[in-house]
Amino acid sequence: MAEAEIEVGDTAPCIGCGMCCNGTLYWMAKVTPGEEERIRSFGLQLMEEKGRTYFRLPCHHESCGACTIYQDRFDICRSFRCQLLRQYQAGDVPLEEARRRVETALKLVEAVTADDPAAANAFNRRASRARLAEIPEGETLEAKSDRARRLLNIVALDTYLERFFRNPRSAEGDGQADTSPSNS
Repeated sequence: MAEAEIEVGDTAPCIGCGMCCNGTLYWMAKVTPGEEERIRSFGLQLMEEKGRTYFRLPCHHESCGACTIYQDRFDICRSFRCQLLRQYQAGDVPLEEARRRVETALKLVEAVTADDPAAANAFNRRASRARLAEIPEGETLEAKSDRARRLLNIVALDTYLERFFRNPRSAEGDGQADTSPSNS
């Protein structure tokens, strides 16, 4: 659906979500060639990976699930549609269900970040998950239980995001082709 065709109601599930901007879904966003200088002028740093240019997420223009530069947002921000938004726009998921899924995801994020605020970011969460999966020698039962709880919270969040929000990997295996070369 072209930008001009999208009405406010078409993005209703997005209101207050912000997970595509704040690093919860992906840890970087693909830059449209020719837009690099404009993105830098908005204070974002660019990076190169596998011959492509990206900016790191979270975007500092996201606030409380909304874009503070919405009218001037970047091409990827205008074109990106998470799986849930695509299903809502196709009429496959009613608004009430879409909002319930966003609310559930945000509660899962809250559970993860209560233990590790940095784990809200997909990149950091992947590292936390790997650390928590390691079993230290001589760990107490209480420490094992706490580590297992934290790991399960992260797995629950990532599983939920994969099921309802992340777009299927492209043929190149790089996640949503215009969003991130790696899912967390």
